[in-house]
Amino acid sequence: MRRSMGILAAIGIGLLIPAAEQLGFLIRYCLMAMLFFSFLEVRFSCQLLQRAHLVVVVLNLALPLLLFALLRPFNLHVALAVFAIAAAPTAAVAPVMAGYLKGDVSFVTAAVLITSPAVALVLPFLLPLVVGQQAEVEALTVAMPVISIIFLPLLASLALRWAWPAAATRIQRYSGYSFSLFLFNVFVAAASASHFARGEGSSALGLFFGIGLAVALLCLFQFRLGERIGRPGRMIDVGLSLGRKNTMFGIWLALTFISPVAALGPMYYILFQNLYNSWQMYRMQ
Repeated sequence: MRRSMGILAAIGIGLLIPAAEQLGFLIRYCLMAMLFFSFLEVRFSCQLLQRAHLVVVVLNLALPLLLFALLRPFNLHVALAVFAIAAAPTAAVAPVMAGYLKGDVSFVTAAVLITSPAVALVLPFLLPLVVGQQAEVEALTVAMPVISIIFLPLLASLALRWAWPAAATRIQRYSGYSFSLFLFNVFVAAASASHFARGEGSSALGLFFGIGLAVALLCLFQFRLGERIGRPGRMIDVGLSLGRKNTMFGIWLALTFISPVAALGPMYYILFQNLYNSWQMYRMQ
């Protein structure tokens, strides 16, 4: 409950301070720090890989482009917002949620380790197909920041655990601060959306509602699709792997390469995926 209130507070304060959108360049570094903390806690093993992981990766890469193509004729802004969050990899916190829901933590951990590099490698070639319709975007221009934002924290965590295990253990004690970085990113994203809305005026209200509705349906669709694919024994595991998204990556992607209004997609998704997981825990109990 306290974390949910923190997220709502960060969104509310960001909406009241649109000038904070100038801090958007810091989102990249906050996300890298969060991923570094997460990767320190992950144990790597090829034995974790299963056929269902391939299905999750394929859907993670194909759904964003398919949904964008379906929504673009109706509203370009809604299509871009949906793309921004649908393209995000499995959230690093998903294995924690798997533990809460009595799922297989190792399976969901493998999904994080597979989808993150896959998105980093393929997204640079998908994004120009989407954003290139508004501005010229070269794949190489996108590739470097996208790949570095995931692989640098990954390699740094591996190197530290290999060269200095004691230091890695001590740093893990401060992983709780990653939630503060998460709240800062939410705050800046909300400020960017508020800055955009004030420029658009009252016409933005209908757009915001449309994005919220589309993202709510997307969240429900991805969780339920994953649960159907995972039947009978891995409903929770595949559902989390496909439905629980790295929203901070989506926010960074939107603010860096798409538009401030597209960042509303990941922001709405923060709310909806937590509501869905809360309902899952309530049903389980």
